[in-house]
Amino acid sequence: MGERGPVPKGYTRRRNKRFTSGTHVTVARPPMPRSLPEEAKAEWKRVVPELEEIGLLASIDRGVLIRYCTAWADWCELAGLLQQSGKLIRGQKGNLVRNPLWLMKRDCEQTIADLARQLGLTPAARLRAGVVHDRPPDPEEEERRIRSMEEYRKMFAQP
Repeated sequence: MGERGPVPKGYTRRRNKRFTSGTHVTVARPPMPRSLPEEAKAEWKRVVPELEEIGLLASIDRGVLIRYCTAWADWCELAGLLQQSGKLIRGQKGNLVRNPLWLMKRDCEQTIADLARQLGLTPAARLRAGVVHDRPPDPEEEERRIRSMEEYRKMFAQP
């Protein structure tokens, strides 16, 4: 479950202001541990540059980032095993039961969701952090806009 309530606003006069000592955390890329599995290293290399670019990553976040990448690698491994063995398996008495890997995968998904929220990897977490999303310019959109402006000018240029 996510954080409750609306996205916080920066009020200038807040009754119960949180005390801050005025110290700032510098944005820095934490070192990647060598002991990570290959899939976790790939996720690290995918996520860290993005978080560093938007300014949501500090070197003290290394532990959370390691847990996130490891949980991602575990989830990928469990997904592969579950695909091989199927969602239902034969139980002790020969009847079909839910595969225990399914429960383990669900736990990994919950861990990934919680850690992604902490790291700012979800849209809601980025909104709470005040990240502004910039849309890259679309060349087709620009051409349509120019064409419509030319048609508008032609419409008023004719007497």
